[in-house]
Amino acid sequence: MSQRARWALVVIALAGPVMTSAIGAAPAAAQDARAAEQAEAAYRRAVAHRRAGQLDEAAAAAEEAIRLRPTHAAAHFTLGAVRRQQNRLDDALVSFRRVAELEPQSQEAQAMIGAVLARLNRCDEAVPALRRAVELRAQDAASWGNLGACLRRLRRVDEAIHAYELALVQLPDDPDLLNNYAVALRQAGRPEEAIAALEGAMARHPDSPDVHLNLAIAYRSIQRYPEAAREYEAWYALVPAPSDPGPLFDLGFCYEQTNRREDAVRIYRVYQGLVRGHDQGGTDRVAERLQGLGAP
Repeated sequence: MSQRARWALVVIALAGPVMTSAIGAAPAAAQDARAAEQAEAAYRRAVAHRRAGQLDEAAAAAEEAIRLRPTHAAAHFTLGAVRRQQNRLDDALVSFRRVAELEPQSQEAQAMIGAVLARLNRCDEAVPALRRAVELRAQDAASWGNLGACLRRLRRVDEAIHAYELALVQLPDDPDLLNNYAVALRQAGRPEEAIAALEGAMARHPDSPDVHLNLAIAYRSIQRYPEAAREYEAWYALVPAPSDPGPLFDLGFCYEQTNRREDAVRIYRVYQGLVRGHDQGGTDRVAERLQGLGAP
């Protein structure tokens, strides 16, 4: 066989499979298209179930969408959101991290990774994700708040203050950011600055219980008891049935320091009624204060 003939045979042998692959491409593409369509339908069902509060059904539909199309980022995100609502935080974290792998520029994925890690008290891991979330969207108040809270838990209070200051450049009227900024200032031993920040927040949000309460705590920390009592009273007027009655004890103490004995006895009695039977330490503590006031 001539050299030319041998080359011709090689060319023919190589060309054959290419033709076969082209013939099979159409059915494969059709199957992929059907799977993608079915995945999208399952994803839409997951969203509808979640909106209806049907979390188990939502999770099942999202998982079906992911089985049909493993790279369906929105389905992974929905599954993560459902698992978070179900308090299955480790599972939620897996889903949100998968979204971040599929879509590295997803701000929502970074925000959710940070939020879940914060809930798991894994703040050292949460901080980088939250920093990335606010880098991608500077007006994400929730991520700024989570970032500040994590830094405070890690005792990196100066970094928390700086984060809140950056956040307030973007969201100057956000009551939670203003409030937590002031709390961080107080934790850093800067009570006067905390008071100034809280008074500024009060001007914008006069009906915020948290602002009144933290302003009361800041005043009490520097023994400005009349102002502290005023702010505790404002808090109590806004929260007449507090889940945590502790501030009422502090209000009683402020009344004692300003020689308002009858008011102190009255509010201590309210506190006593709220803690009796389930907080022995609080019960003993208030009994001691009442005894010191000569109350029957």
